[in-house]
Amino acid sequence: MDMRGEVATAEFGDKRLNARLVRLAEQLAKAPDQSFPKAAGSDAALEATYRFLGNEAVTPAAILQPHIAATVARCAAAAVVFVAHDTTEFSFSTERDGIGRVAGDGTHGFLGHFALAVAAKGRAPLGVLGMEPFFRERGKRTGRQRRHQAMDDKESGRWLQLVQRVDEAVGGVASTVHVMDREADAYELLAGLSAGKHRFIVRLQFDRAADTTIGRGRISDVMKRSRTLLTRDVTLSARVPKQREPPSRGKKHPFRRTRSAKLSISASSVTIRRPAHLGSRVPETLRLNVVRVVEKNVRLGIDPVEWRLVTSESIDGADNVAVVVDGYRARWLIEEYFRALKQGCAYEKRQLESKHALLNALAVFIPIAWQLLALRQLSRDDEKLPASRILSPLKLMLLQRHRDVRLRPNATIREAMFAIAALGGHITNNGDPGWLVLGRGYEDLLLLERGAALALGCDQS
Repeated sequence: MDMRGEVATAEFGDKRLNARLVRLAEQLAKAPDQSFPKAAGSDAALEATYRFLGNEAVTPAAILQPHIAATVARCAAAAVVFVAHDTTEFSFSTERDGIGRVAGDGTHGFLGHFALAVAAKGRAPLGVLGMEPFFRERGKRTGRQRRHQAMDDKESGRWLQLVQRVDEAVGGVASTVHVMDREADAYELLAGLSAGKHRFIVRLQFDRAADTTIGRGRISDVMKRSRTLLTRDVTLSARVPKQREPPSRGKKHPFRRTRSAKLSISASSVTIRRPAHLGSRVPETLRLNVVRVVEKNVRLGIDPVEWRLVTSESIDGADNVAVVVDGYRARWLIEEYFRALKQGCAYEKRQLESKHALLNALAVFIPIAWQLLALRQLSRDDEKLPASRILSPLKLMLLQRHRDVRLRPNATIREAMFAIAALGGHITNNGDPGWLVLGRGYEDLLLLERGAALALGCDQS
């Protein structure tokens, strides 16, 4: 997990700025959750960090370019990738120059729309393929008249724009399937995805108007008559309210305890109809495939899980339908990625005063958060994956010889993750480590590696 490879080819037209990015990224990777003053280590280094982030010649696009290029290479090796799209809010405790609000006028922050690549086989997180920030002005609200505006003029336009940018960046070296949650359920978006021949899986929020065998109806009317193709026994994770979370979220995503569930899965091709307010700027109908996932045998008082997934993918047979369901399930990794950014990298605690500096800092943290996510996720999904696939020989040697860890030879990546977390103070009996303790342990390992490399006169990669 070499941070240098994710930033080293950034080009700002100034060799000093190029070198400063590499040093800054390596410093922050050692202690991603610490403040800039602590991570910098000296007043001079701190001043250099602030100058770099505030420099007008430094842009988020230039910082991210090497990471996106490296992610594309990992996508090419995977051949088929799910690209999870989602938006998250970055909220700050005080007002910052130029960033506006996230909700009411008393809030401070902006929104970031991300595309995270995930290998279709094995679901390894491969990196970020694109990020688009957007800002809300204070005193302005979205009115009903916006329903009649073209999608490019609304916030919802970000979904299709990022899909187009991702597919352009990947350039055909891998096959991309774009995966989105209910916020992306917009007829204009579905029409744009279809017209651009983009592959997609989108969870529907609305029971849209559709053609049925007896005339006009709803998607639910069509799906009720579709036969079950397969069933799945799964464990549903807990969903609990978080701090500063609006009550409305509990209505869209009901809170629940962890439970086992039996899912029944069916599929059908459906012709959905254009909403009246859109007029003729989009096709009158769209012929799409829909996969319905519904929880069976639910106890009294529990709301059953139900997904309606609209997709470009084949639904010919149970195996193809299972691929669609698994593609949508891969989407939750982007939520874990946001936790890596906010908790593991403590991005919202950064004391930067300008929009420009905040966006540059976000770009620096994007590949660092991916590295933390990859380490934790791979250790969960493939317990037999050898640690040598992720960690350098020197890191493994240090973990094997550390008196408080004693990692065994030929250890798995999961064993290595617990060893790293132990350096940060994690107790194995407490379950999987959280973002903060994993970040602290990784910091200690990097410090040990740097000292050993200097003593041995060897390369750290």
